[in-house]
Amino acid sequence: MKTSELLKQIEQAFAQKLEEKTGWGRNEIKAAYRSAVNETLMEITDKIIENEE
Repeated sequence: MKTSELLKQIEQAFAQKLEEKTGWGRNEIKAAYRSAVNETLMEITDKIIENEE
């Protein structure tokens, strides 16, 4: 996977999380970003592991 594809997936996941709520504080935005990054990396890792089996 290209880095640009990874960043695009993270961006999409983060945008989806931002749409879930209207009133956001700084800490909530940071937490949503970390969550989006973690979820995206877990999805990619799961796909890699599945392909190795």
